[in-house]
Amino acid sequence: MGIGTTIGGLGSAAAQPNDYGTLPVDPSLVTDSLAYNAAPPVFDPSGQPGVTAVYTHRGGERQITNTILVLPDAQAATAAVGGAAVGKVANGQTQPAAVGSGGTIVSGMSPDGTKSVTVLTFTQGNAAATIEFDGPPRDPAPADFVVELGQKQDTAIKDWQAA
Repeated sequence: MGIGTTIGGLGSAAAQPNDYGTLPVDPSLVTDSLAYNAAPPVFDPSGQPGVTAVYTHRGGERQITNTILVLPDAQAATAAVGGAAVGKVANGQTQPAAVGSGGTIVSGMSPDGTKSVTVLTFTQGNAAATIEFDGPPRDPAPADFVVELGQKQDTAIKDWQAA
């Protein structure tokens, strides 16, 4: 399917305020149990508090990059997802998604035309989530997969925030 989400699970009740490693949701929870392999997480991407997890499909033709930023407040989270697809999707089609607050899917091609790109963005409280699905040209991630993974990620963020 595409670029992704969580590493290692759905979070834990014992999560600490800066324990971002439990946030990303593994896309293999939505597909079969061995479909995606996770790279080590990147903490505090671009100097922002949070985590980025990259999942590569076992065939190598698809990748999911899941970035979750934990910001000071909901307004900062909304601002962070505002332009998340800019520069990633050329001539993209935008549609609302039933994920978190302000869930939006932008789907199209990469600017260089070499791959399909779908970007899901949403917020949950002070968390901003961007899940990018990259795949073969003219074979974008199915919308139902994108939404299901996003909903699982939204639940993981809520659970983490409640811990």
